[in-house]
Parts: sequence; C-alpha cells; structure tokens
Amino acid sequence: MTPRSPVAHAHRFGDWARRAMPWGWALAGVTALAAAQAQPAAPQPLRYVVPTNQGMPLLAMQGQRPVDGLLKDLAETMAARLGRPLQYVTLPSKRAMSALMRGEADVHCYVQPGWLEGDLLWTVRFITSAEVVAATQGAPALSSKAALADEPVGTVLGYRYPQIEQPLQQRFARRDTVDADTNLRRLALGRVRYALTDRLTLQHYIKRHPEAELREVLEIDRSELGCAVSPREAAALEPINQALRQLRADGRLDQILDRYR
Repeated sequence: MTPRSPVAHAHRFGDWARRAMPWGWALAGVTALAAAQAQPAAPQPLRYVVPTNQGMPLLAMQGQRPVDGLLKDLAETMAARLGRPLQYVTLPSKRAMSALMRGEADVHCYVQPGWLEGDLLWTVRFITSAEVVAATQGAPALSSKAALADEPVGTVLGYRYPQIEQPLQQRFARRDTVDADTNLRRLALGRVRYALTDRLTLQHYIKRHPEAELREVLEIDRSELGCAVSPREAAALEPINQALRQLRADGRLDQILDRYR
C-alpha cells in the first residue's frame, strides 16, 4: 500500500476545516448568546420627581440638580433599598402628574391623592405633614379658614390647596410665587399678611431667619403623605411599599427627619 503524501493529508484537512468552520461559528454564536442571556439584566433606574418649586427643608437645588433636603435623602435611601440606580426628573410640580402618566417618571413622593389628578398608583402613607397658615407678627389671629375669604394669601404656583379651595371657592385670593422659599420671603417682607405652607418648611425658615418674626396662626390640614407611582410601574409598587415600611421600622425615616426639625 502506497503511503499518502503529506500534501494529500494537508488537502484533506483543509477540506474538513472548511466544511466544519460554519458549524464552529454557529456553535460559538449560540454559546455567546446563552452566556448573555444567563447574565441578569442591569436594573432600571428609579426616576424620581424633584419639584423645582420646592424649598428647604424639603429640597435645595443647584441648577437642575438637588443638593440637599429631605426629598433628596429619601430618594437616595429608597433607590438603595430597591437596588436601583437613581435618576432625578426635575420639573415643576404642576407637570408631575402628566410625567407619571406618560411614563416619563416613576415616583413622586411627599404627596397625597388630593394634590394630583389622574389614575396614578399610590404607596402606603409613611410621613405626617401639616399644612398651616403662616403670618407676620402684626397680622390678626385667625379662628377659622373662613377668615381668609378675600384676603390675599401667599401660595406657590402649581400647588393645590383643596382644604382652602373647597370652602372659599372664588373667595380664595391666592398670590402665587415661584417656590416655597420665595413664598415665605415675600411674607416676611410684608407683601401679604398670610401664606400657606408646610409646618416643617415654616419651622425651618423661622430657625434660619428668626428676625423675620413669622409665626403659625392656623392649622388647616394634617395628613399622612406617600408617593404617587406611574401606572407603567405597577410591578414596582409592592417593592416600593416594602422599602417605605422598612424605612419606618428600622428608624431610618426618623434619622432623615431629625436632620431638618
């Protein structure tokens, strides 16, 4: 038997390799695809609304970026508990509802259903808020909401005040400012005698500016606030609820609040 030449062996190997190569490529592709599918997808960011018309102690902004405040601390803690990166959605309060409905934002906190319209999802209530009337030192005391009828009252553009709007209706003489800080500064300057604000915000302002001599004259509403969640984030509602309950249970919420009381 005549042995095959090395050249013949080389030709036979080359023919086999060319036939096998497409199968090799296919196998490599399947292996790479399986490896990619085996890796968990990166978590989607938590798109958190930061209202540009808020003020301290709830929020301090530097340009379009929050730099301090209760809402910033809450957002960072929530995102960490959920294991999701945090993405701020900066816009005026009056646009928050439409952003949530369109799926442009996921969550808006420190709110209640009476403040936002639309078929939004709502978390558990987890933080107490009191809406109050602040006054200058010389302003008369108020015995009821009715005493504010036809009285110019400092308010914030885009905010709703259902506890005043409903009883006073057309006699609610709101005087809008661009944000909560400006609302109290204008009150301190005597441009109006009364302003609607959050108790925490008023206490923080008085602490920083005792010379303004502002005071609380009437509590108009006390409520438990939660977070509005986009209908497109329905699957995230229960994890968010669990994170909020945990915040209260382990004392982290009290730690955040203590920074601003």
